Amino acid sequence: MTVDATPSPLLSVRGLTLAPQYNRAISLVQDVSFDVAPGRVLGVVGESGCGKSVTALSILRIAHPAIVPTAGQILFQGEDLLTSGPARLRQVRGGEIAMIFQEPMTSLNPVFTVGDQIIEAIRTHERLGRRAARAAAIEMLGHVGIPSPEQRIDAFPHQMSGGMRQRVMIAMALACKPKLLIADEPTTALDVTIQAQIIELLRRLGKEFNMAIVIITHDLGVVADLADDVVIMYAGRIVERAPAADLFARPRHPYAEGLLRSVPPIDVDVERLATIPGTVPSADAMPEGCRFAERCPDARDPCRRIDPPLIDLGARHAAACIRESGYSLVHALPAIAKVPA
Repeated sequence: MTVDATPSPLLSVRGLTLAPQYNRAISLVQDVSFDVAPGRVLGVVGESGCGKSVTALSILRIAHPAIVPTAGQILFQGEDLLTSGPARLRQVRGGEIAMIFQEPMTSLNPVFTVGDQIIEAIRTHERLGRRAARAAAIEMLGHVGIPSPEQRIDAFPHQMSGGMRQRVMIAMALACKPKLLIADEPTTALDVTIQAQIIELLRRLGKEFNMAIVIITHDLGVVADLADDVVIMYAGRIVERAPAADLFARPRHPYAEGLLRSVPPIDVDVERLATIPGTVPSADAMPEGCRFAERCPDARDPCRRIDPPLIDLGARHAAACIRESGYSLVHALPAIAKVPA
């Protein structure tokens, strides 16, 4: 009997489309789909404004109220969170799905000790007295590598370094043993040494708790170190989805290629950094064809008329680029075969 080694997804985002409430014809995020399984790490990569953070916030239904889902599903253990009520969402947030936000200094309340904030998170989701919750908070602070947690638990955020505050945020997120952790730019504003420590901490805790992790970042180095699978987003859409090793070995979308070229090699002297010319189109002025066409060195006339879907390239690799099939529109994109060649 053959056993499928691929674990079932814990989280499945299917066709998620987000729009501003005042004009639902504008898509801030369009037709985004991805899976993440227990013990796996998914990296979501893209420039600022590509839609990666608002997608992450939408998983927990904590995006700005003026941003609304207009299509799709967010399936967590088979339950569509887009249709869940407020009481159920309160159970999910922090208890089953936790999130680490970008700025630990602004995410932590400056007038409460870090211990008070972790204890509050624990008591919100677990039936523990204050003494037991404090002991659990001390244990978790030690678990994330904070020295002398018995003393540090009574410290205020401003009394800690940036790296220590990020560890506190991780301790708070993991205090209730969530099944899914969403980390939004968890290494922003940290020096290289501390970044490496935080990445290693997330890797260890993910394996230890068999926890699924979605990491939102623009840093390809973080993705290379941590992620099992990668989603590349551009202008609100996924343009490439692949196992991390495959994407770094052979990116198949010109935008992914440009991102990788922009990372300077460590063993070669570089006089000028590679860049991607042009700017990202705004959500209310998207071009008719491929959203990347005006910046793409390989763009042809069909690219300016057709916005291709993700094309399956095999081995869990897909890219939204008709170049991969030699610009043969009829075979690559049967849904748009009516468009004149």
